[in-house]
Amino acid sequence: MDGTKIRISRTRDKAKTFLTIIALAGVFVFSSSYLKLDIGKFISRLANAGNVLNRMMNVDFSDIASVLSAMLSSVSIAVAALFMGFLLSIILSFLAASNIAPSKILAGGIKGFVAVIRAVPALVWILMVVASLGFGSTSGMIGIIFPTMGYLTKSFIASIEDLGYNTIEAMKTTGAGWLSIVTKGLLPGLISPFSSWTAIRLEGNIAESINLGMVGVAGIGSHLMKAIGKYNYGAITVIILVIFITMFIIENLTNKLKKSL
Repeated sequence: MDGTKIRISRTRDKAKTFLTIIALAGVFVFSSSYLKLDIGKFISRLANAGNVLNRMMNVDFSDIASVLSAMLSSVSIAVAALFMGFLLSIILSFLAASNIAPSKILAGGIKGFVAVIRAVPALVWILMVVASLGFGSTSGMIGIIFPTMGYLTKSFIASIEDLGYNTIEAMKTTGAGWLSIVTKGLLPGLISPFSSWTAIRLEGNIAESINLGMVGVAGIGSHLMKAIGKYNYGAITVIILVIFITMFIIENLTNKLKKSL
């Protein structure tokens, strides 16, 4: 009897897997048909990829100083936005976490506000800020603060709520106030997860700061767009290498930080 149940269960699992594959294939076919994708045309033009790669091999380091300066600007914008977003997220997360929130209405409002921020793509926030304040590093930094705050606030709220009610209730019985509970009871245990989430977000911020240049704000993205516009493939290679090396270094630093915490 048990053997029969096992066989039936395995058959059901196989059927579910098969139906899932069929459903995904159906979605792909529908999407391709709706977008009128021309796969044949794409394949026929793959030969051009070899020509582009050959041109990119002629590396042009003539503007390397300017590229490195622009990369530093992008990283600086990302770090400044991370710092400001971190501070705002700390405040909002403690006001919105269900186990410590001083007001359920306020907590609900903050969570709704964060949901709206997260629903709007980062590039849209950047373009809105640029349209309001004009081009420049300040506009770029402010534009990145919004997605940073949305990401960190949601992550911080989850970390705070994972702590449970025991510590909070124990401190309440001693007569501790809300601020005392937050600073003395919760923050010491949240340093590690908060630091990890912040380190992860740094990588995203740098990627966003590169996108800034592509919409004409500042940083290395603007150099990349200029090189593409001039079909300067050698310069494009250098810019891509600088971005890759920078991201590689940042990722290794953040991984070490997360391990140490």
